[in-house]
Amino acid sequence: MLEMPQPSLAASQTQGRNKLPDYYRMLEVDPAASKEVIEKAFKALSQKKHPDKVPPEQKQDAERTWMEIRDAYEVLKDDDKRAAYDASRKREMLNLFLSEGVIGLAKKYLR
Repeated sequence: MLEMPQPSLAASQTQGRNKLPDYYRMLEVDPAASKEVIEKAFKALSQKKHPDKVPPEQKQDAERTWMEIRDAYEVLKDDDKRAAYDASRKREMLNLFLSEGVIGLAKKYLR
């Protein structure tokens, strides 16, 4: 059985402890996006958000954002990792629904 990849330190810090990062949102793609769309989004965001392209005072935030984008791409480009991530995401949605109802789901996924 394939294990779910662990989010990077940057992703876990922005998402809160034990919460799955929303890799689709990070790459600004739909969960049904093809590999080609994911790759294109990664390349565009990677260039746009790269730490070398921002003023020095924004470098730390840019590094964190760039690492999140890279982590998202590493999972979503691989069929097995993506399937494991999607399964974990569905479990998280179900748990959120069971604990917080429709409002909890809406707060997380309809921002």
